[in-house]
Amino acid sequence: MRDPWVGLDVGGANLKAAHTSGWSQSVGFAMWRDWRTLAISIGKLLDECPAFSGVAVTMTGELADCFATRAEGVAIILEQLTSILPASMVRVYSVDGTWKTVSQSARDPWSVAASNWHGLARFAIRFVGTRSCMMIDTGSTTTDLIPIREAQISLEARTDSQRLQAGALVYTGVERSNVSGLVSEVMLFGSACPVMNEQFANTRDVYLWLREMDDQPDNCETADHKPATRAAARDRLARIVGEDGSTLADTDIDRIAQQIAASQTKLIANAFRKVSATYTKNQSTRTKKALAPLLKKNNVSDHAFECVAMSGHGDFLIEAALAACGWDGERIRLQELLGPDLSRCGPAYAIATLACEELSEG
Repeated sequence: MRDPWVGLDVGGANLKAAHTSGWSQSVGFAMWRDWRTLAISIGKLLDECPAFSGVAVTMTGELADCFATRAEGVAIILEQLTSILPASMVRVYSVDGTWKTVSQSARDPWSVAASNWHGLARFAIRFVGTRSCMMIDTGSTTTDLIPIREAQISLEARTDSQRLQAGALVYTGVERSNVSGLVSEVMLFGSACPVMNEQFANTRDVYLWLREMDDQPDNCETADHKPATRAAARDRLARIVGEDGSTLADTDIDRIAQQIAASQTKLIANAFRKVSATYTKNQSTRTKKALAPLLKKNNVSDHAFECVAMSGHGDFLIEAALAACGWDGERIRLQELLGPDLSRCGPAYAIATLACEELSEG
């Protein structure tokens, strides 16, 4: 029997932990504000976790603007972590799919920065096999699009900037994205109304209002620090056009939310097309000919994928983007395979599983 591992995904806004037994937990953590208490927050998470023999780590929190450089961010995150855990227990996942010790990671920080997407894609390959696949992971803040071919990640881009340029990273998610970054104007009372460029509402408000997300009355990580409920979202969405919840009808809020959702859907759909086009261009003539009948059968002749693997808690947004692209092929839903909690903590569970398989004794 392999030794159990726990995976930690240390983000800029959330901490996620998952154990190879299937336990998982996600908690909000504002890295830019609270980084000095990172060790305490990780310790509380691990106190709830089943026993483990090793800790697999991936991170994106090093990008937080409290750190002067990403190298400093990596070093401080690892310093906080090893203040509560022996360094010998910790292995850090690298963007090339290898594992590094804490000291190796500190010496080569760019190799471990923002590597969670790679670990998730490698994990997902077990459900994909040798089929051509697009892995799409939509979370609270970002969307990753990772092409897979012949059981390998088929993406040359590795850093965040490279992935942004390739369309493989879209900095938009279903909770934290500022709506004024998605639309510059919306239709209101029959004419275009500019949106106030202020942090009045986030995408969580859009999807609370559209009933894609459930109320979280105890969660006040919102633009106005009031509860994450549909009723409070109404006020936040009204504020972006200089109104308030009492001056707009439900139908007005409906139209505002729908326009924002449509703009976000378009962003992800365009990224899907861009990554698809690059993937298709790089395919051999033989592979294209072999795939053509299957793609035609599934009405996806414009795209080079036999299936799409979906992860995160933004499945509804991924579905909307695929519909906008006319993609109607097979879906592999990690929410169904793993359950919603593990899927939300997908990268943490992925690296825990990979570490257990690759680093465990026994």
